[in-house]
Amino acid sequence: MPVLSLLADPAGYVPCSTENMLVDHEYRNYWLNHFEHHFQTVMKLALENYGPGSAPRTEACMRDFLRQLHDIRENPAMLPVLDLLVLDVLRQEQLIAHGIPDPFEKTKTRENEACLPQYPKIVAELDLHANPYDRLLCAIEGVFAGNIFDLGAGATTKLFAEKSPDFLAVRKELHTKRPWLVDHFDAFADRLLSGKLRYRQVLFFCDNAGSDVILGVIPFCRLLAGMGTRVVIAANRLPALNDITAAELRELLPRLQAIDPVLERLVGEGLIGMVDSGGIAPLIDLSKISDEANRAAAESDLLVLEGMGRAIETNYEARFTVDTLKIAMLKEQIVAERHGGKNFDTVVRFDPAR
Repeated sequence: MPVLSLLADPAGYVPCSTENMLVDHEYRNYWLNHFEHHFQTVMKLALENYGPGSAPRTEACMRDFLRQLHDIRENPAMLPVLDLLVLDVLRQEQLIAHGIPDPFEKTKTRENEACLPQYPKIVAELDLHANPYDRLLCAIEGVFAGNIFDLGAGATTKLFAEKSPDFLAVRKELHTKRPWLVDHFDAFADRLLSGKLRYRQVLFFCDNAGSDVILGVIPFCRLLAGMGTRVVIAANRLPALNDITAAELRELLPRLQAIDPVLERLVGEGLIGMVDSGGIAPLIDLSKISDEANRAAAESDLLVLEGMGRAIETNYEARFTVDTLKIAMLKEQIVAERHGGKNFDTVVRFDPAR
C-alpha cells in the first residue's frame, strides 16, 4: 500500500509520534486497562449482532484477546512497536480470526436510521444562514456534535448505552464554548472565505457512522462542494468499532441524495465523491493507504482529518504539503489531559502549507 503523497516528510513519518508505550508506562497501563474493559462491551455487541450461536466464538475471542493483552502487559518488549494503533490492529485481527469482524454492525445501522430523518432539517438550517462565516461555523460545530458517536472511547460509550445524545443540544452547547481547546477556526474561515483562493479538491478522512457522517460530515462536505470545491470522502476499508466503512457509505450516500436535491446535484456533477481509504482501524497510518485514496490525494490541495483517532492520536504532529484541517472532539481522559484539556473539549487545528 502506498504512502500518502501529501506527507511533507514521508521518510520520517511516524503514525503515533506523540506516544511510545514501550517507554511510556502510564500511557501503556491506561490503554491496556481500557482495551481489557472495553472488549467486554465489544463482545456483548458481537453476541447481539451475530446471535446466540456465536457464543462459543465470542467467548474464545474474549479469552484469546485478554491473554494477548496479559502477555503484552507482562512483556511489552515482545513487540517491536507498541502504540495505540498496534493495539487497535491486534483487536481487529482477533475479531476477524474468530469470525466476528463487525460487532457494531447493528449499532451503526440503528444510528444511521435514527439520523436519516434529521438530515433534511440540518442542511436546511445551514442553507438559511445568509452569512458565510456563520454557515461555516455551524457546519464545523455539526462535525463536533456528530463526532460524539464514538463507541471506542470510554466517555462516549457510556452515553450511548441506552439512547443517543441529542445532536442539536450537543451542538448548541458547543456554540457557547468558544474559544475551543485548539481554535484555529477563524484562520481557516479567513482562508476559505476571503475570496483569495478556492480549493480545487478536499480529501476528507472521515470517522464514524450515525450522527458523525450523516449530520456532521456530509453537511460540511456539501457546504464545501457548494462553493465549487470537489470533496472526496475517504472511509475505512474494513469494519473497526463504529467507524463507517466505504461499502456502508456507498449504500448510505444515495439515500441522502434521495432526500436532498442539492446533494443529488453535487454528487451528479462530480463535486462529491468517495474512496476506500485502505484503513482497517479507528486510527490511520498514512504510510499505508489505498491506491485510490492516493490518486485522490494527488489532485487535492486541502486535507481534512476528522475524529480523535485520525486527527489527534495518530497524526496530530504530522506535517503535510497542503493546507490541513484537523477536527476532533476529545473523548478519552488521558488524551484530553495530554493536550491540556478535558473530555468533550474540541479541536480545530488548521495548518496552512505556506
